[in-house]
Amino acid sequence: MSLTDAAVKNAKPEDKARKLSDGGGLYLLIKPTGYKSWKYDFRLDNTRGSYTIGNYPDIGLKKARQEHREARELVALGTNPKQIKVQRKVKDELKNKRFSFYINQWLDKQVLATSTYSDLKQRIDKNIAPYLDSKYINEYTTADLLAVMLRMSNRGAKETAIRLANILRRVFNEVLILGIIDTNPAQGLAELLPKPDKRIDKNFGHVTSTQDLRILLQQIDCPTANQDIAVTQALKLMPLVFLRPYNIRFLKWEYINFNERIINIPAEELKNNKYLDVPLSNQAFSILKDMLPVTGDKEYVFVTSRGKDTPLSENTTTQALKRFINPVTNEPYGSGFMTSHGFRHTASTMLNELGFNPDIIELQLAHTNKDRIRATYNKAQWMEKRIMMMQAWADYLDGLKNQGNVTPINKRTSA
Repeated sequence: MSLTDAAVKNAKPEDKARKLSDGGGLYLLIKPTGYKSWKYDFRLDNTRGSYTIGNYPDIGLKKARQEHREARELVALGTNPKQIKVQRKVKDELKNKRFSFYINQWLDKQVLATSTYSDLKQRIDKNIAPYLDSKYINEYTTADLLAVMLRMSNRGAKETAIRLANILRRVFNEVLILGIIDTNPAQGLAELLPKPDKRIDKNFGHVTSTQDLRILLQQIDCPTANQDIAVTQALKLMPLVFLRPYNIRFLKWEYINFNERIINIPAEELKNNKYLDVPLSNQAFSILKDMLPVTGDKEYVFVTSRGKDTPLSENTTTQALKRFINPVTNEPYGSGFMTSHGFRHTASTMLNELGFNPDIIELQLAHTNKDRIRATYNKAQWMEKRIMMMQAWADYLDGLKNQGNVTPINKRTSA
């Protein structure tokens, strides 16, 4: 006969422990001390077992029956029902983890180039983790996440905000699958964010006119009094070497061969996972030489005076570019004029217009497969042509900057 709530409540202890059965192996054990607990006796692999569901009145009759059903289902599947508590304990422990725990787990499972991983990790550590570690993972709403994403979007990093919103969706989806949350608060989050204005943001905002480039180079050479020397020198080097912002920020002294006047970027630091040699023009060589007494004792070349040995942050140089003054309006350029990544597009566009061989340009941008280049040039030939191009380009930029006669540079027929 099944138990009732009243029968359970009114059951009194006796001189010996006794059981009140509810059927199917579920019963209430009542000890002489008055202690009452729900138990389920089962048989698995011809072995008897007992599973303690919990104490009464902490667990009432209805809840005990619910857990009894779950336990019986596990036994029917050949699983010891004691796994319920193990799983519950793990789930409770995971509920008490902060966001950083889950996104680091997600990151560690991704197959990414070292440079891509480091860049993404830094974006997450700067833009998300500090704001999502204040509560437990199951306490966040879509509105909470949107507020964090809008911090990025409102400062102009719209593409980054959308990208990280999609990563949040994937991370929270894993937490959902684990049963730690009931719904994914990041589902559809990216769709709620403002979209980049493709008229402005396309190709990372870059200049292609000689007048704009002249103004830009002149302002780089005349930094504000409070701008750190590492930021200024990094901005000076960017137009000369065509490297991605990440590779400038994480440029190590060990990559620079002053004797051969070349930067050797290892494969794991590049998107295409292939090493890159960057010939140094006289101007680029001088910039790096000037940094030696400043950061030569550190691992990275561009370390601010406030940093111990940490590279420039993700947005430092782009923010410096945004603060440059438009001579027409006497206001900061802001977004859309130039970004750190835009120097690559500027060099590519203008060098092609100036007549340099597209293969050599693409190779120096780490775009072209070297095997295809080798079909036309041997290694010595294309390195010689890259050295010539990089020096000619640096001289060309000096001519623009100094408003003098621009140094003629080789046309495609000779380059």
